[in-house]
Amino acid sequence: MLFVSIKSLMILDSIEKSKQITILIFILAVVGLIAIYFAVINIKPMELNIASIENSMVDRLVKINGTIGNIRKSKTNNFYWTVSDGSNITVPILDNKFKKLSVKQGDSVGIIGLVTLYNGELEVMPKEIYVE
Repeated sequence: MLFVSIKSLMILDSIEKSKQITILIFILAVVGLIAIYFAVINIKPMELNIASIENSMVDRLVKINGTIGNIRKSKTNNFYWTVSDGSNITVPILDNKFKKLSVKQGDSVGIIGLVTLYNGELEVMPKEIYVE
């Protein structure tokens, strides 16, 4: 009888420790997710001159400022801007929210976007555009 109650106490103690570990893991997961959230919303793009953009920066968030030198429209109704600050880069305008912007050749813009490589050419895929 004493053996059974010691074994029962050991099982209950094991269950209690398991609950504590589960609660600890849950708390750590929530804290980790909160930390990731704040890290992501505080990511600042690198502000660069267009000439300094290179292949090693593909998939990095950058900010460029320049003047729209050329706007061309494709057969698929996408636009491609050439943005210049002394050097040129193509900015593909694929998102409908950016297609509605009223811009023309010679307008100054600030662009936050991802550096991408398309057909061997570097581009900046916009996430935000500021017409200055």
